[in-house]
Amino acid sequence: MRLPVLCAAVATCALALTAGVAAASDGATVTRATVPSGFVDQNNVVYLATCDYTQVINKNQRAETFHCTFDGAVPAPVVCDTSIGCLWFSDLDGAEATETHFVIDPAGLMVGWAKY
Repeated sequence: MRLPVLCAAVATCALALTAGVAAASDGATVTRATVPSGFVDQNNVVYLATCDYTQVINKNQRAETFHCTFDGAVPAPVVCDTSIGCLWFSDLDGAEATETHFVIDPAGLMVGWAKY
């Protein structure tokens, strides 16, 4: 079963308000931000969320981790991965992840990672 997942790419404005950017000693850039997001389930029901992001960019790759809470209704628990057709779009710039894995638990937390 393929679960379409779409994350709203409205972070440009939110990022300007809540982002913290730092350079690590190894030259990597680390960005932390709280941004609006969302999840679309297999029935195309949209669930709005707010995510705490950490993005690390180094010379070889870009990776993001996210910890999200839903703003209202909570979707059914799910484990989602690119290997089963799930998608993730960065809430920081809208880029589509090349790999992702995330879980929505029964308490309504969405936690995962993405690589670009």
